[in-house]
Amino acid sequence: MGKSEMTKKRILEETITLIKENDGDTSRITIRKIAERAEVGVGLINHYFESKDILIENCVQRIINGVIISFKPDIGENIDRLNRLKLVAKQVMDFLMENPQISRISILGDLINPKETDNTMGTVFGFAGGVDKKPSENDILDAFMLTAVLQESFLRRDILKKCMNVDFYDKSERDSYINKIIDKIFGNGGF
Repeated sequence: MGKSEMTKKRILEETITLIKENDGDTSRITIRKIAERAEVGVGLINHYFESKDILIENCVQRIINGVIISFKPDIGENIDRLNRLKLVAKQVMDFLMENPQISRISILGDLINPKETDNTMGTVFGFAGGVDKKPSENDILDAFMLTAVLQESFLRRDILKKCMNVDFYDKSERDSYINKIIDKIFGNGGF
């Protein structure tokens, strides 16, 4: 690895550390703080990443990708697929709600710059069957619909409180909502 790649890697690592130290609140992170921690000049950060927002998004995508890859749902073995999906979806939404700043950055970043390997598609393939089986096109479509609804619900959680009286900050209301959307999406033969 060349010197410039090592410098870029150090900038990414220190930015990720700062994001974690600030509980995902990226508004408390400055380019100067990143430069200080990475022991580089501010201009070098701008050279490699163009802006703080691009650097932060790059780091958040790495953090979320790591979470998706290591995600092991906390569910029992003998559970039907629909109820398994509900439990996993609730755990995904719990993560989003516990990490709102980085979750928002990741979701919006995927919407602006979609890729086959982005975090949204990682979530889709996780819902569609994970690594233990090759999902069908129908499985992928079902999982894509669920992922889209979960992401949109998360992003609009405050609006849903006003228009549907669903309080996403109340876990029992959030879980009930997830049960309803999964029953609505998959009640007629999906999954």
